[in-house]
Amino acid sequence: MEFNCVSISLGSSKRDKFISFNIGDNVINICRMGFDGDLVIAKKMIEKLQDEEVDSIGLGGIDLLLFINNNYFVIKDAKILYDQSYRIPVVDGSITKRILEPIIVENLIKDGILKRDQKVLLVSSLDRFQTLLTFLNSGFNVLIGDLVFALKIDKILNNPKEIEEIAKILLSDVLNLPFNLIYPIGKEQEKDDEAILNIIKKYDFDIVFGDFHYIRKIQKLLKNKIVITNTLTDKNIEELKKIEVKLLISTGIYVEGRSFGANVTDSIFAAYCLKLKNKKISPFEPLDRQIYLEFVNDFLRIGELKGKVIIDIEKY
Repeated sequence: MEFNCVSISLGSSKRDKFISFNIGDNVINICRMGFDGDLVIAKKMIEKLQDEEVDSIGLGGIDLLLFINNNYFVIKDAKILYDQSYRIPVVDGSITKRILEPIIVENLIKDGILKRDQKVLLVSSLDRFQTLLTFLNSGFNVLIGDLVFALKIDKILNNPKEIEEIAKILLSDVLNLPFNLIYPIGKEQEKDDEAILNIIKKYDFDIVFGDFHYIRKIQKLLKNKIVITNTLTDKNIEELKKIEVKLLISTGIYVEGRSFGANVTDSIFAAYCLKLKNKKISPFEPLDRQIYLEFVNDFLRIGELKGKVIIDIEKY
């Protein structure tokens, strides 16, 4: 059976990629298309895809939903894209971030790859709140970087309650802003950011976790650090190798030297549900955790969920 998954990204078109690979008797086709921050053109492409043989769409370079526990907040620009698809299921990576990534972290801790005396920098907790809780419940000291990376405010948070309070006060207004004001899109993804770098260099950390487009803003600080991320091109991987990161682990689908974002994993899951479960899923609906775990274990045939180690400096 063939599964056609398209990632529509507001990120750089330089990162575009088409990959086809087999899992058993199934063929997975992934097409990543970047629109350099152009919301209008991305919207038109989603409209066009409704007439194509596409099984699912993943929104890349933008989040649709941000979760705090069981409450979610909607990003206005992403909802505009989501609403253009009347036939094809649209996902944004939030399913994978809420289920798979915390399991990967738990297993890395169990295996001793991540140790409780290490300090974690989580670049954004609003798109990975469940992973934040996993680290905290396991006894880690976590630097919560939402205000620094999204708003360039010189304040690291340490308590999820602070995030909840800020969300109540600010989030509804902030998420109605144009998305480029709170997240790097298009060519901005490839630029350094001295303001963010100058704030973060005041803090010690051993592990950095989260979206690579935020992490690359502090690339100069990553020597001997453990980096857990996704959405990596072969060029990104080579850059991190030169910097001598201690360990690079991808939480995304890793094929032909390319690590894809959580939206691609979600997109394959949506295609799997549509074609094998006769179910059209939506990030707005309650999660069926069991079906997702069946997808990961039985369809993707991933055994122990520990992420993909791309760089281990001790081997070089």
